[in-house]
Amino acid sequence: MTGVWLSKMITVTGIVLITFLVIVIFFQLKRKTFVVLMFLPLFFFYSQWYELKNISLFPPHTTDFQGTIETIPKIDGNMISFQYKSSGEILVVRYKMNSADEKRSLEKLEIGMHCFFNGTLEDPQPQSHYFGMNYREFLHNKNIHWILEPSQVDGESCVKDKKENLISRIKIWRSKSIKQLETQFSQNTAGLMNALIFGYREKIEIETLESYQKLGLTHLLAVSGFNVGIVSYFLYLLFVRMGIVKELAYVLIVIFLPIYIVLTGGESSIVRAGIMGMLALCFIVFRKKINPAMLLSIVCIIMLSWNPLYAFDLGFQLSFLMTFVLITSFSLFKSRSNIQLLIITSFMCSLFSFPIILYHFFEFSLWSLPINILYIPVVSLVLFPVSLFVFTVIQLTPSAVYLLKLPVQILFECSASFLEIAQKFNGMLLLGRPSSWLFLFYFLAILYLFYEWERNDRIHLRFCLPFMFIIMVQACIPYLNPSAKVSFINVGQGDSVLIELPFRRAVYLIDTGGAIPFKKEKWEERNEEYDVTKKAVLPYLKGRGIRKIDGLILSHPDMDHAGGTVFLINNFPIETIYMPKNNNLSELETEIIESGKQKGIHVKNLRKGMQWSIGNSQFLVLHPSEKDTSSNNRSVVLWIKLYNTSFLLTGDIEKEAEHEIINNFSRLNVDVLKVAHHGSRTSTTDQFLELAAPEFAVISSGRNNIYGHPAIDVITRLKKKKVTIYRTDENGDIIFEAAERGLKITTVQ
Repeated sequence: MTGVWLSKMITVTGIVLITFLVIVIFFQLKRKTFVVLMFLPLFFFYSQWYELKNISLFPPHTTDFQGTIETIPKIDGNMISFQYKSSGEILVVRYKMNSADEKRSLEKLEIGMHCFFNGTLEDPQPQSHYFGMNYREFLHNKNIHWILEPSQVDGESCVKDKKENLISRIKIWRSKSIKQLETQFSQNTAGLMNALIFGYREKIEIETLESYQKLGLTHLLAVSGFNVGIVSYFLYLLFVRMGIVKELAYVLIVIFLPIYIVLTGGESSIVRAGIMGMLALCFIVFRKKINPAMLLSIVCIIMLSWNPLYAFDLGFQLSFLMTFVLITSFSLFKSRSNIQLLIITSFMCSLFSFPIILYHFFEFSLWSLPINILYIPVVSLVLFPVSLFVFTVIQLTPSAVYLLKLPVQILFECSASFLEIAQKFNGMLLLGRPSSWLFLFYFLAILYLFYEWERNDRIHLRFCLPFMFIIMVQACIPYLNPSAKVSFINVGQGDSVLIELPFRRAVYLIDTGGAIPFKKEKWEERNEEYDVTKKAVLPYLKGRGIRKIDGLILSHPDMDHAGGTVFLINNFPIETIYMPKNNNLSELETEIIESGKQKGIHVKNLRKGMQWSIGNSQFLVLHPSEKDTSSNNRSVVLWIKLYNTSFLLTGDIEKEAEHEIINNFSRLNVDVLKVAHHGSRTSTTDQFLELAAPEFAVISSGRNNIYGHPAIDVITRLKKKKVTIYRTDENGDIIFEAAERGLKITTVQ
């Protein structure tokens, strides 16, 4: 795995990890060291070769396609998407439906259908958020390189493929079985049952899925080794009852397991468990013994040989890490009761997954351990067996399902409600994303804890001290950093700027972003409308390890600037909200003020001339004045100085407000200008640029937005003044780090 990782990125932490690996392997294996270490360069060069071949065969201008639907079509509002295999290559098809009739027609699409499409190939979007998903890399690791956007998807032109192979038939049966459960039970109950049986989680309600994620229970919805064990055990009992000898029963289970892998979606965790199960049974049949760690290593090598990019899959990492931890800790399980075993295994898995969960989700639930101890038996001994039983009943005697429907739905809905209530109790440890060196030290501290536990045959608080010390170090680092950071968060067609003062004396968020609502018909509504504040701003705050906003400054109450305020009020601690004074409050402003009062948040008005300072950081409000004008021209204009770098944040002011500022201030001389109104031609006049005289300009606008922002005129004016331009639609998140030694600028792209 180290060889694969290094093929993509060589870092100081990676070199330290290699050194640590070599030392451990040398002392552990001695004479066999060379044989083991040869895998490092072997997989390094193999990964390089694999990447050279991991390219698309389609020219970018290709427009005609014929192929087969490979995954269950997902319909969400007016969008349908699925994976589609054409000429041996997988494409992601994404199509926006135009009417309710068309939607009803496309609901008939099924996995395995053969379709002809005419459309265009689009590059997957690269990463545009520091703490967001890299969708392009995610697809690349699955050997997918294009998104196909058809000009038309005609359900009638898609036909069932008569030449179905075994894998296709299994996938089709899986799809029909999933739909069968969906027609018999409520959406949430069917979604949970399908997740447990088939590894299909698409229809679980958002609230329930978020509860599982926040409480660290998502692994229970992934089909893995436990499911393989249960299914194999029931099959063994069935075969033995039928009078089949043990050896033949084992062989039949080995034959079934590849089918089960396909039935459950073929995710990395189930592939790992399935191959391990098959190999273990083969060794039993041939009466050979093998060390479980050796068996796991063989499976790891097999999977990475098939696709080395598995190493970057979170499910693969967690699956192998948790299994490795458990099978190498047998000495801790001796003479333990079932309850003790459950507590120890839950504790071990929670602790070892801690750095990985922190890296991806920035926070860890303190309720994770007790909830896992309580909920693992519920899922393992109740929900999963009930799901299998109900599914079997549906297959054998469909009419009997009506007797089971009500009690089963009550069981699953009550379990979901319990988690939704539990996750509302604040038990999140928010630390942010650990740096690579902290990530390494976390695992060293965890290994030390378990080494001492195993050596002493008991656990002491002092064994946990290094781990607790690393947590304290990560929590304190921002308060020891003398630099100030101004982050322009990519919120599409909107604004959101995060300001972190030196030593994190205070944190200010200027605007929250937000979507402008458009009226939709019922059939167009999605299960969860995209909320840029929830998907971009909140993860950015958490990724930076910020636990409180000292001041939320709303430049003006338009949806694209303040639309996410109520969400943030309800989901993140805020001390004070600052708004421009307005005698005629809009509906959004009224809602913000009422929500703030309910949470005990101070709401204050900003006006021209107000100023304050924190340490060496200075803030001055240049606008608005007392004049009654348009919403855009009432925007708060804020001048900020951090060390020797000054910033001018202009909201959505237009030329009228710019002229007012010109009349009130003879010279500003700012280093960084946040261009007003997303680069609209009604702002950023030559006279205003003369006054500001910026060295850098930042334009916050959405990719391919309908307003044509930023205007060519504005770009031309900035270039004439030799201003360096940064744009969120092209650069993603943009960070200006100000320090005594100067200014450092970084972008995602």
